[in-house]
Amino acid sequence: MYSPSAVGPPPLFDPYASGSSVAAPPPAIPYSPPPVAPVLTPPSTVIVPPSTTWQPAPVVTSGEGYWAKTQRFLQELSFEYTYLYGKHTDPFDLEINRAELSSTFAFPMFYNIETPLLVTPGFAFNWLEGPGVAGADLPPRLYDAYLDFAWYPRCYQWLGGELGFRTGVWSDFDHVSSDSIRFLGRGLASVALSPNLDILFGAVYLDRLDVKILPAGGVYWRPTPEWDVYAVFPNPKIRRFITAIGNSKWYGYMAGEYGGGSWTVERSVGDDRIDINDIRVIGGVEWETQTFIRGHVEMGYVFDREVVYNSGAPPTLSLDDTFMIRAGVDF
Repeated sequence: MYSPSAVGPPPLFDPYASGSSVAAPPPAIPYSPPPVAPVLTPPSTVIVPPSTTWQPAPVVTSGEGYWAKTQRFLQELSFEYTYLYGKHTDPFDLEINRAELSSTFAFPMFYNIETPLLVTPGFAFNWLEGPGVAGADLPPRLYDAYLDFAWYPRCYQWLGGELGFRTGVWSDFDHVSSDSIRFLGRGLASVALSPNLDILFGAVYLDRLDVKILPAGGVYWRPTPEWDVYAVFPNPKIRRFITAIGNSKWYGYMAGEYGGGSWTVERSVGDDRIDINDIRVIGGVEWETQTFIRGHVEMGYVFDREVVYNSGAPPTLSLDDTFMIRAGVDF
């Protein structure tokens, strides 16, 4: 028989990736698919897919009231720091430091506390150093201020969905206009072919200068209790249970991500809008305690980097490849 987890939440990362994923809430992989936290279970049980926002493991209780159950979904505080190395003497290198803070609140939808509406306000600081090439002219700081909505309805035991919408202001706050307000979205259908295999298909809307929309799809496969294969473009993630240390469960994973973002900025040539785009291949470890405190540490290779200028002055600027270090905690 199909289990309710057969159609599960997305992986633990940001669906609109702007340097996070989260992925706290669905922080900004591409629209970094903002979700519900994985139930970290030992190898004797099925691993639930990782996710960006928090949802505790099922707890069997008797006589537990409606509001007592709802309290477990109320909020999660997430912090994540990302560092992309940049060599300051290289004119085609760009160093980025990013700090993101968010909190997720869950509200029952149609009196169903199993698939709540997840509401996540968040704010991110981005510190830039470079590039030094003539005409690049990037501001030293960029900011993200957003409000994210995510819902994972389950129509039937074999049919579910991943729906998300994010809006906010992305700017250096020196130039704020209607272009600073962006609308990101995602919609995927999830069809369970078996208790261990789901097919997902849909699209994510990024609202960037060059890339407006990306097709999304793939398979979510749990071949054994130790393995979690979320092979879904554009943010695939493969995770394996490693060990239990004390009250914590540890996992190792490999992931891919379409990173970057889009901001309005003030430049020497006038007001402009820029995209910073890249592709990331990531490896890391994550853990969860019995009190649902989660964390992750990862490293990645970042390539196909570019800065796109809406003004065309200069045209698209290609950047050197680099490496990334990222760490975060949710509690």
